Amino acid sequence: MTAAQVREVLMKIPRSVSLEVKVGKEKDTELVDLLESEDISPEENLAVESLRRDIGVLLKDLTEREQQVIKLRYGFEDGVAYSLADIGRALELSRERVRQIEAKALQKLRQPRRRNQIRDYFESLT
Repeated sequence: MTAAQVREVLMKIPRSVSLEVKVGKEKDTELVDLLESEDISPEENLAVESLRRDIGVLLKDLTEREQQVIKLRYGFEDGVAYSLADIGRALELSRERVRQIEAKALQKLRQPRRRNQIRDYFESLT
């Protein structure tokens, strides 16, 4: 192979680019800063943990079973809102019994004292 052919082959091979290369008009941004990350940011992680803790405080007057049902029904545990039937299977209860527990828990949360706490909590977030 001649030197010209080697040069031609090398020109066809894509060059790798460092993620730390400066880009933009003013060269003040690194390429890595422009790539989207699928990881949860520390701020988002902190917000989720804070929300979980605060929900726990708001639900503290409920029985253990009522807390379980509300957390599962509205996705407070893992972000998945489960159906009454799914919760019933998990807790070995009938769908109707889960509905009754949910209704009783929501009734407790709607009491004026609890409602004010929940409203105050959401107002403090804004």
